[in-house]
Amino acid sequence: MQVDEDGTKAKHDSIALRESKSEWRLGERKIFITSRRLSDWLISDWQHKRRHMQVPNLDFTPTRCGLSYSFRLGGTWVAADWWLQYFNVTSNVTALRLENLQDDLNQRLLPYMPAGTGAFSIPPKLNAKPNHLHDDEPHFSAEDLMRIHAVNPRWHAWETAVYGGASKANN
Repeated sequence: MQVDEDGTKAKHDSIALRESKSEWRLGERKIFITSRRLSDWLISDWQHKRRHMQVPNLDFTPTRCGLSYSFRLGGTWVAADWWLQYFNVTSNVTALRLENLQDDLNQRLLPYMPAGTGAFSIPPKLNAKPNHLHDDEPHFSAEDLMRIHAVNPRWHAWETAVYGGASKANN
């Protein structure tokens, strides 16, 4: 089993890109990917780029339309569905929901670990999103949510399969 270290930049590369850059090959390995609901991922991605990638004035309007700003594509806005295509997320990929990470690790990953491996215990994240939004934090209206799912049908279908049922508003 191979797990990327937290500081490994390659963890954000697709399998195809990793294979093209090195001798590493996927082979018969099982693929796991962390997941979030589309609305949560869009806001998190936008916030990350503003805070950690030196784009403090990044407009939120395209994000309300289901778009993500991509440095990888030269600084352009793309539908969030592009990322699922880039990572080749299919039914063969096992999602580990960030909102339920400890449970998902223990239910979905632990069975593939060597015999005797203890259960995963995830400490509370220091920068975890609070249960409420402040007035100045980005959020989506009901219209925004309908639009972002219409613009990203692949993510919408994947989210429904991973989480079951309807999408939730970010509240």
